Amino acid sequence: MFKSFCSIAIVALASGCAAPPQKTLAEMDASLRKNEIASSRLYKDKSISEVRQAAQQVLYLLDPNDMQFDVQSDSLLATRWSTYYAVFSAGFGRDWYSVDFEETTEGTTAKLGFAGSMSSGLIAFPIPASFKPKIPTSAHQNPSDFNLFHDRIEFLLGLRDEWETCESAKQKLPKHGGSMFLCDSLGLENKTPGGKQ
Repeated sequence: MFKSFCSIAIVALASGCAAPPQKTLAEMDASLRKNEIASSRLYKDKSISEVRQAAQQVLYLLDPNDMQFDVQSDSLLATRWSTYYAVFSAGFGRDWYSVDFEETTEGTTAKLGFAGSMSSGLIAFPIPASFKPKIPTSAHQNPSDFNLFHDRIEFLLGLRDEWETCESAKQKLPKHGGSMFLCDSLGLENKTPGGKQ
């Protein structure tokens, strides 16, 4: 009986730790194309100054106490830190965001990039504050993150009637749609323009 129980437990543990199936190159190419399209949006008849101000506000509201900003001539850069403590472990996270702007004859295009890293273990050290310009789009990102960011910018620019919350964004996810970087990263507050979460 004990041996049977151990065998069942080992099988359960092994299946629980099984890695998800690898995507083919064609699948990754398709995901990358989808994310590249979602990462940029044209804001018709809006200036770079207007879109830049809205983008800064959207990123600030993700985590007002921990978000820091820097600027380049055509970009807005941001970084935030997070931390957790457990009985035998600690973790320090660092997220980076870049928003690149381009003025066109129709208005302004904004392109979002984001990335994150976590240092964790029995002994872990904080990741120093830094900024990353022009963060590339990846096949493994969730296009819902890009849509959420741009939908929130549209609200601040008066192009949308309602602020998109994480709850409403996740309701649009397909079944097993995965996590969202702008909603599920450690320590995010996701405040609304009115100050509520």
